[in-house]
Amino acid sequence: MRTRFAVIVLICFSFSIFAENETGEWKEYGLKEVLGRLKFYAFAKIAQSVRTGASFDQELYVKETPCAQDFPKLEGNFQCALLKVSTFEDKLAESSEPTPPNATATSATNGLTPSKMIPPIPVKAKWYEGRTLAGKGVLSLPGKEGQSDLKLFYHTDGKLSHYYYEDKIVVFDWKGHELSTILTVKVDPKLRPLGGKEYFFP
Repeated sequence: MRTRFAVIVLICFSFSIFAENETGEWKEYGLKEVLGRLKFYAFAKIAQSVRTGASFDQELYVKETPCAQDFPKLEGNFQCALLKVSTFEDKLAESSEPTPPNATATSATNGLTPSKMIPPIPVKAKWYEGRTLAGKGVLSLPGKEGQSDLKLFYHTDGKLSHYYYEDKIVVFDWKGHELSTILTVKVDPKLRPLGGKEYFFP
């Protein structure tokens, strides 16, 4: 009887580990540990791109898309619609008129990745189309309820490279079309690393 109980407990424990691995996990770093990861992410260039910033010359409306439940919680008002830039041919960059509250999927296709969940009023953001140290394109998304703005930098292929929020720089590592890891680095006012954490997708 005890043997059967032990086997059942072992099976349940195994399933628990498997389920945890399926959702990925965070690994916390002190300064010494995070410094060892920065070279992999080319963090010096990333920090320099944040210092340089961008001269935003366009306005567009961004559709907010909540992340899936198994996606890690990130800094600020981050939405998974921000992970990739869509084709900007349909954006309302040249229009300063707000999108009407009853906007449909057809009228609100400007902005970022398509979504099945489209809010009534997309958020007005600022866009820089030109080249950066990260690639091409920078988005400035206003914060909500007193939060700071997000400054998001994109690769030339439209995937999100990194973003800056208050005292954090969040960096994304892509393997093909899928995310492999996310590194969150806490920085001082001069953008020097102080510590951080890294998320490993299953």
